[in-house]
Amino acid sequence: MRITCPHCRSRLATRTSKRPIPALVLVYAQCTNLDCGWGGKMQLEFATTTAPSRQPNPDVCIPIDPSLRRWVLEQIND
Repeated sequence: MRITCPHCRSRLATRTSKRPIPALVLVYAQCTNLDCGWGGKMQLEFATTTAPSRQPNPDVCIPIDPSLRRWVLEQIND
């Protein structure tokens, strides 16, 4: 995945990251364009589950995508 600077659209370099909860990653990034020099924090959140884990972690709660939910309900009702 290539993330670009919101100002000059050059590539961003990850300086460090933290994971305060299993479904959220905070990424501290710096623009690689020395003429720009922007730095900032991004939030990467796991928004929905599109394929369930075969090794689920009970501490992780990521909502099921509506299309997957419909498919599961159809399988149960058949």
